[in-house]
Amino acid sequence: MKKELPHDMNAEQGFLCSAMNSNKIISKTVDRVNKDHFHFDANKHIWQTMVDMWYDKKAIDLLTLTCELRNKGLLEAAGGEHGVTEVYTVVPTSANWDVYLQTMEDVMIRRRILLTCKQIFVDAFDRTIDPETLQETASKEITGMVSTKTDVRVAKDILTSCVNRWEDAARTNGEINRGHPSGITKWDKATRAFRPKTLHVIAGAAKAGKTTSALQMITNPTVQSNVPVAIISMEMSAEEIMDKHIACISNIALSDLLDGKLRKEDHMRLSKAISETMNRPIHIVDEACMNVSQFRARCRRLVAEHKVEIIMVDYAQLMEGNDPKNREREVAEVSRTAKIVAKELNVCIVLLAQLNEQGAVRESRTFYMDCDSFTRIIQDEESKNPEDYLMQITHNRHGAAISIPMKFIKHQARFEQRIVQQ
Repeated sequence: MKKELPHDMNAEQGFLCSAMNSNKIISKTVDRVNKDHFHFDANKHIWQTMVDMWYDKKAIDLLTLTCELRNKGLLEAAGGEHGVTEVYTVVPTSANWDVYLQTMEDVMIRRRILLTCKQIFVDAFDRTIDPETLQETASKEITGMVSTKTDVRVAKDILTSCVNRWEDAARTNGEINRGHPSGITKWDKATRAFRPKTLHVIAGAAKAGKTTSALQMITNPTVQSNVPVAIISMEMSAEEIMDKHIACISNIALSDLLDGKLRKEDHMRLSKAISETMNRPIHIVDEACMNVSQFRARCRRLVAEHKVEIIMVDYAQLMEGNDPKNREREVAEVSRTAKIVAKELNVCIVLLAQLNEQGAVRESRTFYMDCDSFTRIIQDEESKNPEDYLMQITHNRHGAAISIPMKFIKHQARFEQRIVQQ
């Protein structure tokens, strides 16, 4: 015998009856209740008609509602005059409307779970859907099946929260409102460091230090406080990334490390770097290519399985969007997706981007709209020293746009802050 989906006719009719007799209930629930809350089509028609009348500022009672349903040609579908009258008289008072609504939401969630699982079951047998897309779709459906209701907050409540936060900031000298430090103190102070739900774009020309600087910055919280981080790389292999990281923290020339030309003191530093890195929560995803759906799925897994708090992506233009015919839109989708993922998963995303020869972001200007900060890694043209670079924060949602003098010690794959004599 086929089972019917979970429902509660009494709760649906009790809620509709309450709303008919007290239109204030519609005002309170119009942005929360939709057709999915009702299992029976007749009740869906009644609710939607009441909502339309409320928006049109029409009086709502048994007679006006019946007339409106008749004018829309929905009266028979809503149960006819007898059916509407029955709903109108089903409960003696509207006092318990919230109890009826809670019951409706409970069974609605159960319906959604069953329908979602059924679709996932069907898709799992479709061999034309690749596993990453299947997992992303399933994860999105499961996490998004329950509608969240956003409460309207009044200024008094918001200010109370803000005052508490300001007091904490005064007590901690602002540290409470800063995230994990990158190790570049001026950058941390300007951007408030790596905080949850933020997107930072670090851009540079090819082979100009953007990956080196970003890798050094996002692994600093791991080195200092064992913060779990992840690197999604579509350009460098996992081994190449680890080469750079070890060279950076050990102060050993990368070429010496790769050529096996280590001095006696190098062996000691290398051994120490390996020992410290062995158990650090640095997770590397080495992919030749990735689309935005796979990116979202991968980030969810990294957060769920490894509790990562910072995710670096190298680099934006190598990721595929859903509109391959328009590269501008495709990269814009990558940027927007990165920001959404940061907010959804409560993590910090560090997105690398390629600059062209003119020093502009290739193919897309939308990074500025999505990111919390945009940092360019460029050579200092006013200096004659080839190691002198600038870390230019050209867009900063939480502070000033500044230029930070840096020294690029390329052979050791690391940056240092540079003191400029005035």
